Amino acid sequence: MLTVISFVVVLSLLVFVHELGHFVVAKRAGVKVEEFGFGYPLPNGLLTVTLFKRGETVYTLNPIPFGGFVRMAGEENPNAERGLAGKGKLTRIGVLSAGSVMNILLGIFFFTLCFMLGWPEPIEFDNAIIESVVSGSPAEQAGLKAGDIVIWADGEYIDDPDELVAHTRTKLNQEMVLVIKRGGKILEIRVTPRLDSEGISRIGVAIIPAVTKIGLRTYPVGEALLRGVERTIGVIAFTFYIPVLVIRGLLPVEMARPIGPAGIAQLASQAVQQSVETGWWFPILNLMALLSAGLAVANLLPLPGLDGGRIFFVIVEAIRGKRIDPEKEGAVHLIGLALLVTLMIFITYQDLTMPIYTVDWASLF
Repeated sequence: MLTVISFVVVLSLLVFVHELGHFVVAKRAGVKVEEFGFGYPLPNGLLTVTLFKRGETVYTLNPIPFGGFVRMAGEENPNAERGLAGKGKLTRIGVLSAGSVMNILLGIFFFTLCFMLGWPEPIEFDNAIIESVVSGSPAEQAGLKAGDIVIWADGEYIDDPDELVAHTRTKLNQEMVLVIKRGGKILEIRVTPRLDSEGISRIGVAIIPAVTKIGLRTYPVGEALLRGVERTIGVIAFTFYIPVLVIRGLLPVEMARPIGPAGIAQLASQAVQQSVETGWWFPILNLMALLSAGLAVANLLPLPGLDGGRIFFVIVEAIRGKRIDPEKEGAVHLIGLALLVTLMIFITYQDLTMPIYTVDWASLF
């Protein structure tokens, strides 16, 4: 039940804000908006309820309980009275991109709330965690790995990295016994330091303090807004950089796969559950911000059937100085939409057969 409720609330808000962007800009641009629907309709308008009519726009409540839609006159017919397709190029681009712009603003809003209500940051440290291991070093030969947490060195408890460094410098060419924690297991590693190029006794690792406690840090409104903008821009830039990371082998393919409604439902359920358990707003707000920014990027991709695909056709029209035949454009978008639906079915199958790994939203900073 938590998964279902979380999914409906999260997706409804993201899609509703997206469609609201189209609606507001279309109205301002003089485009005739015939219907603004809350939720999605069934075929033939079954179970759709008309709430009210204001001006030329009918507002409806539809049975599929998430999201919404805007039905504008002449979306592909330039001859329709006050239709979208009959407007100028900049107006059409403005209306088509307004949904993604609203999602970007929503992402900024949620990230700003994260910083205002509390952003998780390390507040207590203990021991020393190995950040990297030098190739060919005594540490590598002994079997130490990045991520190992050094707890003891020759029976001395390691409070911080400086203690391990100081101890290592007294053990040149002498075997050290390190007690480490790796993946929940306690191991004993024997390693012998040697002189490096600077004449210092080292084992060949880079170490940092190990975080033992994470707390919330709140920011004033102005700084929170600035950080929210920076975070949203960073998320959008990272989204475009993901293919490069996959090609370079820096990001596993399974970590970069797209997710559909089922995957969103899983993540939303995890985030809500962690918010309940920790009492922090961060998990659910952070997820909402990430999804909203991701939805903005996805909708602006130049693929037929998406807002970005329609914008692409407007740009092509501007370059060639001639409108593409509306029927041909409509056919391309219809085929593209069918392919997108097929892709979504495949992604949903993946989400159900290979569930999303558990994300620790409460400590994701």
